[in-house]
Amino acid sequence: MKRYSVALLLLTLMLVAAAFCTLWCGCTAFQPAMAVLPLYFAVVTALMHYAVVKSFYKDPRTFVKNFLGLTVGSLILHLAVVCIWSFTHIATAKAFIIAFAIGYIAYLTFETIALVMLIKRKRDENQQ
Repeated sequence: MKRYSVALLLLTLMLVAAAFCTLWCGCTAFQPAMAVLPLYFAVVTALMHYAVVKSFYKDPRTFVKNFLGLTVGSLILHLAVVCIWSFTHIATAKAFIIAFAIGYIAYLTFETIALVMLIKRKRDENQQ
């Protein structure tokens, strides 16, 4: 879990730095609140990973059901955030949706790779 936390922190810092670089370069559609978007994804991803890993070690048979449930729940949460932001900040909705999509894809890829590596490591431990 420590390696996962460090990798998640590094990904978040890179995305925050990229967001601030975009803000510093003078992109007028970019809101300062969008620079905090990677922190939102980091918290949601960390909580989801913790719950999935806890479920995996507790009862591997229910892992798929719990993983799919958490994935659908987080997707609904993300869609709610995008809709609320888009309706309340119409002028910057397009830039926010693009930034949100980039963050979502980055964190989804990171989470998928982390879970695949965890499952492979656990399978290798069980085969030995």
